[in-house]
Amino acid sequence: MLSYIGKRLLALLPTVAVPMLLLFFMLRISSGDPAAVLAGEDATAEEVNAIREELGLNDPLLVQFFSWLGRMITLNFGDSLFLGQPVSTLVIDAFIVTSQLAICALVIAIIIGPLLGAFAASTKFRALDSGLVVGSALGVAMPTFWLAIIGIFIFGVTLNVLPVSGYVAPSEDFGQFFFYMALPAITLGVLEAATFFRYSRNAVLDAKHQPFVQTARAQGLGEGTIVSKYVFRAAMAPVVTVVGLSAASLLGGAVVTEEIFSIPGLGDTLLTAVGRRDYPLIEGSIFLIAIVFVLINLLVDIICAIIDPRIRYQKAKG
Repeated sequence: MLSYIGKRLLALLPTVAVPMLLLFFMLRISSGDPAAVLAGEDATAEEVNAIREELGLNDPLLVQFFSWLGRMITLNFGDSLFLGQPVSTLVIDAFIVTSQLAICALVIAIIIGPLLGAFAASTKFRALDSGLVVGSALGVAMPTFWLAIIGIFIFGVTLNVLPVSGYVAPSEDFGQFFFYMALPAITLGVLEAATFFRYSRNAVLDAKHQPFVQTARAQGLGEGTIVSKYVFRAAMAPVVTVVGLSAASLLGGAVVTEEIFSIPGLGDTLLTAVGRRDYPLIEGSIFLIAIVFVLINLLVDIICAIIDPRIRYQKAKG
């Protein structure tokens, strides 16, 4: 298992390195100048150039690259150009908020999606199964902002039972935290549940036709035992994979949801940094997102290898 984990970790390292390299060059060659934004609209060319000199933006690209590479290796992202605070502090604070939203949404999605998917694959009522499939297709196709607008109109405007914007930290008021987090978490959770439903339903249907299930039936085992002991376990690996990918995506920053509901998370922080051309804050945010993707993908691989030993065997054989 340790050898398997080491190989997977090495394979995932480019997931961090490549995006960061691309980010560095794209920021430097794209239009827009952080020095001009910092100086303001009324600044003279001399003032803008002085700020560029101070930030090191007038240095040759190769010099800037090696300076940037040194900061990446030492994880020293410096201070935000506009906020004047350490990037690491800003990014971690925003990530904590996003992780709270992501966890709440994932709990909702996991409770609804896989359970309904397994039920739809096992039910003998084809009309009910077809209805759930159609509903999941609508959920997958629906944009996040559209469901958010519907939720705001129903729960915030018409019924006036949930707040439509804002954030309260759980350390300040735990009850108010859930009160403000309910609507954005439901918005994200329902959409993710639609995806989980499709994967879990297909995984259960596929597992039912595997040779080991047919062998279990031939041995006279009851259908309940076969489903609980063999089918569900075989179907868990692809479901765990899609849950892990969804978790990584949500933790990377639910930009649309955070913007609509005014949640100060990582997505909102990154969007603001891009608008201001705040290089250090952009780099710190993307680096954390890449690390989250790597760690969650590694965790998913380990869990899948534990659930289904055939994965380790296939990797070793390959």
